[in-house]
Amino acid sequence: MILGIFITICLEILLPVLTGLAIALSLGDGRSKLDLLAHSFTYGQIILYAVFQPVFVFSILKDLRFHTGVTIFIILMGIIVMCMLTLISKYRKDLVKIFKSKNINPGIWGAAAIALLALMIVMSFIMTYYDGDDSFYVAAAAEGFNSDSMYKKEPYTGYAIESPYRYLFAPFPMWIAFLSGLSGIPVSAMAHTFLPWSMILLCFVVMYIMSGYLFGNDSKKRGVFMFFTGLLIIFGDYSIHTPENFLLARSRQGKAALCSFVLPFLIALIYACIKEYDQTKKIRLLRLAMITVTGFAGALCSTLGGVLCLSLTLTGALCMMLTYRKIKYPVLMSFFAMPSLVFVLLYFVMS
Repeated sequence: MILGIFITICLEILLPVLTGLAIALSLGDGRSKLDLLAHSFTYGQIILYAVFQPVFVFSILKDLRFHTGVTIFIILMGIIVMCMLTLISKYRKDLVKIFKSKNINPGIWGAAAIALLALMIVMSFIMTYYDGDDSFYVAAAAEGFNSDSMYKKEPYTGYAIESPYRYLFAPFPMWIAFLSGLSGIPVSAMAHTFLPWSMILLCFVVMYIMSGYLFGNDSKKRGVFMFFTGLLIIFGDYSIHTPENFLLARSRQGKAALCSFVLPFLIALIYACIKEYDQTKKIRLLRLAMITVTGFAGALCSTLGGVLCLSLTLTGALCMMLTYRKIKYPVLMSFFAMPSLVFVLLYFVMS
């Protein structure tokens, strides 16, 4: 179990940070050690989701075994991580400068926000929730891991699935099965205990990134923002339909990742694009490419996730066009958001 917990931490924290570090350095998002860590963690997790989505959609459509899909994903991620680590040497001076910078003093508000985060993570371990949808999400993940097959049986009944296309274009349960398979932790424990804390942490990290865009280096304002964000999450669980409920009580569902992590990160990314254009009159290609990557990550979480990511990007592009009376970069933002529709189109064509 101890080894499984260590592997889980590596998969859910260390791997995303190593994957996203070069991107964060390239985009200049590391004003401090904590900012660099937050951006690296978020970029890396988005990339993991985005690579996982096409690999497992392809594997399911080709009727490959679960372990074959895992092997393909590990090989691709190994190549990506090696490339990213190689690129870090290009930004060695920036990395040294950031690590020599002073630590941010979180202050009373920041400490209170950290305490709320710690409380939610601890409670996610000692209070596990379940609902009716668990009979699909957890059962589908267990089928993938235990039978080495994907979407062959209807999770609710155990009978053969006649039309799996409703499920296979958003294979988030396979992500749970992947984490369970590599760590050795049972699927149900992974879904109800080890996945929630990482989802809560991801949500807080994205909100921390957003606070940086809104308040700059003002640590007090960022601390206040994070504290009240934590309060809203804790007391927002007044209905089964709120994002807070999905984050705290239904985090093993793909929709929880979509509403708590992917879409808020896309909002921050669009804001960063507009801010960069406002300051430099251009947007770097890498930042635009992250819009495509985020759309793929959204598609992993829900079949309509790609549509929601596209709609959000189009809204941001429209706001940018109306504000600056320029069309080039709003059109580019819209163009880079389009690839996420491929899974929705496949769904309509094949179902």
